[in-house]
Amino acid sequence: MILPQAPAGQMVLPLHVAGIGASAGGLEAMLLMFAHLRPTGRIAYVVAQHMADNGHSDLVVRLIQRESALPVRLAEHGVRLQADTVLVIPAGKDGQVRGERLVLCEPAPHHVSTPSVNALFSSIAETCRSDAIGIILSGTGSDGVTGCRAIRDGGGLTLAQQPSEAKFDGMPEAAIRAKLIDEVLTVEMICESLALRFPGASSSFTSSGPSAPMAFPAAALAEPVVSEAAHQDLQDLVRKVHEATGIDFSSYKEETLLRRLEKRKSNLGIPSAEAYQALVRRDPGELHVLQHLFLVSVSSFFRDRESFRVLERALAGAVAEKPDGEPVRVWVPGCASGEEPYTLAIILGELLGNCRRNHPVAIIATDLNPEALAIASDGVYRKTAFKETDDVLRDRYFLQRGQHYEVKPEIKSCVTFERRDVLVGLPPADLDLISCRNLLIYMKSQLQDRLVKVFHQSLRPQGLLFIGQSESLSFVGNSLFGPIDHYHRLFRRRR
Repeated sequence: MILPQAPAGQMVLPLHVAGIGASAGGLEAMLLMFAHLRPTGRIAYVVAQHMADNGHSDLVVRLIQRESALPVRLAEHGVRLQADTVLVIPAGKDGQVRGERLVLCEPAPHHVSTPSVNALFSSIAETCRSDAIGIILSGTGSDGVTGCRAIRDGGGLTLAQQPSEAKFDGMPEAAIRAKLIDEVLTVEMICESLALRFPGASSSFTSSGPSAPMAFPAAALAEPVVSEAAHQDLQDLVRKVHEATGIDFSSYKEETLLRRLEKRKSNLGIPSAEAYQALVRRDPGELHVLQHLFLVSVSSFFRDRESFRVLERALAGAVAEKPDGEPVRVWVPGCASGEEPYTLAIILGELLGNCRRNHPVAIIATDLNPEALAIASDGVYRKTAFKETDDVLRDRYFLQRGQHYEVKPEIKSCVTFERRDVLVGLPPADLDLISCRNLLIYMKSQLQDRLVKVFHQSLRPQGLLFIGQSESLSFVGNSLFGPIDHYHRLFRRRR
């Protein structure tokens, strides 16, 4: 039993030691967990996250600390355990709890992966007995089974992440199959379970949003009926726009195109379809105006801020697991005037910090609108584009130019802008993330499915797909991508 220090006259409660074991995909789970954990004065945390000998120990600590309400430190040999403090065992070492301290040692030859979860959990069981806690998160293999058995034999508590939620279910499944887990829970519920068990913890948690898919009335999902006359008129205009500009809108949703056409006619004071067709015959340049209206080129930085927070956690896990020298590759189809790709460059800049040289960021941003791409390439924006952006980030990554802000060179150099149809030519490959927000909603279902298949082929295994809040995946899309967060529309490529 470990007794923490307490002010004179106060009762000293035993210090519980929680070992957290994780491998592939574990960092994403830990970011979510430590974002929800709150101080209790009763639990010290030690993390054994599998890493290569030259793994990014400092980066892992920094990423967890960005989310954690508790202090996070890279463990040194002999460091004292403290309540409400997170110690991360460094790469290339095993960690063992001995009395009130954590000792670092060279890995045993039979430990296939390090830091070893079994070594940490077994030492916690030996030292803390019934005050030991073992938490198994995402990972491959079966490390942690022996350690969970030791904790259970000593009367301690064992928890495992719900396998269906884990990026890799090998480690939690192995411990569950061995019947060594007291509770199988989602990451957020693990936090709630600890909060309810230990006095001083809060059981109030702020969820990032509903875990179930957003529900829409059946009527909202049905496409409005378009009259035959309006259909014929629109198809004629779409054909003429295609001939004049080379851009084919025939697979875009008719009701969306019709709304923009009617708005254009209203602005011009043209009362009928026949009068507008007459205008097009007199002034063929009107077809280029119509093409721009049909394209979507409106955006802002960090649009839907909470969705970007969810994405940031998933990217942090992907970045931390990359070998040195491997770039982070992103595609933003339908990038409009560039706010979204620059937002992603800023997020990755914040995550990587001093490790940027180890992982070059390459963001390919594509769109059909040359005027929007020109704005994006210039990288100069009005203040109104930053309504969802923290002032600190804006001032860190932009230079103020009067009433405008210009993207700094180190962020601009991460993004390449190209005029490209998403379904023409070879798409980018070996991608970590595709961020395609608010483009699918303008396409008919067959074209959506075709594009989602392209995305699946372009992404690396376990790559991320980020779509708009008003969008959803069809049966085809759900067969190719599994949800990370339904509410914020973040998905992962299925194997």
